[in-house]
Amino acid sequence: MLRIHFTSEDLVRTRIVPAPDPLWEIALSICRLAGRRGRTVFAAWRHQTRHDLAKKDALDIVRRVLAPLYRSTPLCFPDFLTPPGAAPGLDAGVDAVLSTPRTLLREELDKLAGLARTPSSAWGLADGRQDAFHDLRDGLYTYFDTALRPHWSTIQGMVDADRAMRGRAYLDGGVEAMLATFRPAMRWESPVLTVAGHPVDRDVHLGGRGLVLIPSYFCWGAPVPLADPELPQVLVYPIQREHMLGVPKEPAEQPGTPLARLLGPTRAAILRTTMDGATTGELARRHEISAPGVSQHTQVLREAGLIVSRRTGPNVIHTVTPLGKALLMGIATVRGPFTGG
Repeated sequence: MLRIHFTSEDLVRTRIVPAPDPLWEIALSICRLAGRRGRTVFAAWRHQTRHDLAKKDALDIVRRVLAPLYRSTPLCFPDFLTPPGAAPGLDAGVDAVLSTPRTLLREELDKLAGLARTPSSAWGLADGRQDAFHDLRDGLYTYFDTALRPHWSTIQGMVDADRAMRGRAYLDGGVEAMLATFRPAMRWESPVLTVAGHPVDRDVHLGGRGLVLIPSYFCWGAPVPLADPELPQVLVYPIQREHMLGVPKEPAEQPGTPLARLLGPTRAAILRTTMDGATTGELARRHEISAPGVSQHTQVLREAGLIVSRRTGPNVIHTVTPLGKALLMGIATVRGPFTGG
């Protein structure tokens, strides 16, 4: 069991990142591809990914270069593979991995060797061999482009939905209310966040560093921390998977429902998404339509009094109104100023 101890300063510095971390998704998806945990849930994605890797003749580089570094459990891969530098995107993350000091590479590979046999291709990184770094770079890009990039917009849409839900809790009750939304995977009892199911009994004292929470599609079961408690602390947690990758997507709102007949399937789905608040970009990613298309739908919903839109910096945030919420909840009659009584 993992217990993370907060101070008041840590609470102020705790945040959820705005996008999935490409290097964490690479690491955790390789665990799903090679391991048994979550095999049934990810079956369609696994089948499609193996087919696509074979079609690109990329299975060899994944098996030879990546698989030895990413074991079938997240606790077995080195921290240098998931650096904080991945936050701006894949290119920055790969650069951060390849810039890891050789002394740290040697130290982390020594730890990995204590758990399982580490091939010479991995030791080539610690030895500073350029061919080893080129292989790792090519492996990361090839794997991401094949296994993850085709689904990235869908993953981002689900992350947006997760952040919107937790952001609503934050607005209503602050960071402690937000931390309480992670049950049952995590339990918040001030000042300690307990991660259930963590295989190692450990206490981590943040000591003012704060905690960075990273939503992940491929995280399965217990949230995953870094192996080294002395590093800036992150915690990767599983989001709710509204749609499984590789499975044909059902319409968000069935055409035959009363709401869809009234508004149309896409507009009805957008209205539901605004329950927790969403930007135009988030709506576009989640429903896989263009930003101008979203703007047309939100204009109609706004003119009907079902949502309100407010600009915050570069973003426009759309939120359902009481009338829109009543419609979503299936209330047949909404009493207004002209209904009498």
